[in-house]
Amino acid sequence: MKGQPNNISSGDAMKYIASCAMSALAIILFGTVSWAGDQKLGSLLAHPESYSLKTVRVTGIVSDHELKHVKQWANNVDRCVQTFVVKDETGSMRATYGANCSGAMDLIRNRDRVTIEARFEWAPGKAALLNVQTVVGKMAPYP
Repeated sequence: MKGQPNNISSGDAMKYIASCAMSALAIILFGTVSWAGDQKLGSLLAHPESYSLKTVRVTGIVSDHELKHVKQWANNVDRCVQTFVVKDETGSMRATYGANCSGAMDLIRNRDRVTIEARFEWAPGKAALLNVQTVVGKMAPYP
């Protein structure tokens, strides 16, 4: 019994190979970000040049929280700028987070355990700062 003739053209084969290659590249690129997990603050502070202006994810406890209410007259939107220190078992770092004031229930407070994604800002001779892009998770302390 003879097999069926192969009806795949070379153009179809190239499209299939290109599709597989793009899928593999997407898995590598996006998989690396999700597998990276949380960075330890001690690692960020030990090698600041490696993380400068990159988005990092850190988890820690909030302290020294301050809230500044800023009224933006141009578009009549109230903004709140929160500054705080986030601390894990390896170190601590100052962070800043701008948010809409109407979400008062989502404000960060002292002793909250937070996971944040932030841009790591550092320049030689200056203290590092986490410019928070998003709060991924927040857990209030047990009373």
